Amino acid sequence: MRNKLLSVLLVLLLPCILLMALLNQPKIYQDSYYAELAPMTQRLKEAQGKRLVIIGGSNVAFGVDVPLLEQLLREKGFDYTVCPYGLYAAVGISAMLSLSEDMIREGDAVVLAFEPANDALSTYFGATAFLKCAEADPELILKLNGDQRSRVVGNLIPYLQEKESILRSGIAPKAEGVYAKDAFDSDCSMIYDRPGNQMALGYDTASPIDLDSVTAGPAFAELVDRWCLSAQKKGAAVYMSFSPMNFSAVSGDIAAWFGRINETFTCPIISDPTRYVLDSGWFYDSNFHLNSAGQTLRTCMLAEDLLAEWGCYEPLIYERPLMPDPVPVHTETNADSSADFLTEPLEDPALCRITGVTEAGLLKQTLIIPSSAGGRTVADIAQDALAGADLLEELHIPGTIGTLPDCFLSGCPHLKRLVLTHTSAPCGLKARSLEGAPEKMQILVPYSAYPWYRDGYGCEENPWQKYLGRIVSY
Repeated sequence: MRNKLLSVLLVLLLPCILLMALLNQPKIYQDSYYAELAPMTQRLKEAQGKRLVIIGGSNVAFGVDVPLLEQLLREKGFDYTVCPYGLYAAVGISAMLSLSEDMIREGDAVVLAFEPANDALSTYFGATAFLKCAEADPELILKLNGDQRSRVVGNLIPYLQEKESILRSGIAPKAEGVYAKDAFDSDCSMIYDRPGNQMALGYDTASPIDLDSVTAGPAFAELVDRWCLSAQKKGAAVYMSFSPMNFSAVSGDIAAWFGRINETFTCPIISDPTRYVLDSGWFYDSNFHLNSAGQTLRTCMLAEDLLAEWGCYEPLIYERPLMPDPVPVHTETNADSSADFLTEPLEDPALCRITGVTEAGLLKQTLIIPSSAGGRTVADIAQDALAGADLLEELHIPGTIGTLPDCFLSGCPHLKRLVLTHTSAPCGLKARSLEGAPEKMQILVPYSAYPWYRDGYGCEENPWQKYLGRIVSY
């Protein structure tokens, strides 16, 4: 009996011990994008008067200009404090709903704007990602539902081990640019200047938006409907809008997808989804993240949708922003290495794709893919471009290639080193990019970029996580 009581006591005390360890460890994410969840929560908790709460994933953080939206609504007689509540897809929409539920109150207007992705439209909860967000305010853990709190406790040990490993390495997570906490102002509005589309091909090829395959699971639909019912009982009005979508990444029948969304959720839809499929020039670094001009455009569109729902059909008076030019990709001409490859131009005449290796290149043990060839930026590599490279032992990928294609190393049986030279952002990776690559192949990344590969970058799950044992810095 005594041993049983001790066992029960240990089980009860273990979460408390682990949480104390969490609180006592040095903070390494306090200046990062993760840390913005705490101010967003604080704003929602403390804002007085009528509030407009916008809940979703990172499309909210990158796509809502808080002061502008407040101004546009106020000019038409609707005085709301805008509370953006969307930050990070890897945390999960379910967490944002759990955190916000008790803070919704009478008089609130709520807009749900979910990204059209299967993970976003599910009950997925990223406990490790959430722990990074909660480092700035551990009380956030208490606002989760019971199942989510249990999963946080279950992930505490590996999270603490990972954090300890980072502390021992002396290489802190990168908190700079748009993925730093100071990318936001005191209104939780993103103010970091995103001058244009910086994706090599204009869209993220690793994350296409296939609307025919996007579905909201019944468990998620039930979760959202329960949340909406709870909000409505408190006297809040709940609407559904849409995340911006990069036209270049979208495929499938948008009308059929809209029909499924309309049937799945019970709250009224106030937006036309076709308006939110925008040209790639409005996006920044993903198929859902808008640049600064795109943020302004989406904010005005959302204001129009809300005003129409509230019976105000007067046109908004605002100057539509000009769609910015793409951010130029820095290139370095390498005449020697460009002679080792075959290329073809892409739809954009300034870009080209590597399609094969020349006979001379197939005889080499080291190949350096150039960042430009024939006066064009090398922005892509064909899946079978390296077929027949039996002698290849080392391959260099330029930073101008944004994402590695599926199985592109399957024709390189003796490859020992894959050298990535990306310094502005990590190289993108599809689910099958390294399928067929030699098991002992090392992945070399710049020392300055190593934290991105180790800790993740942006608002998605880290695709390099499973290869960490093979990643070394140079």
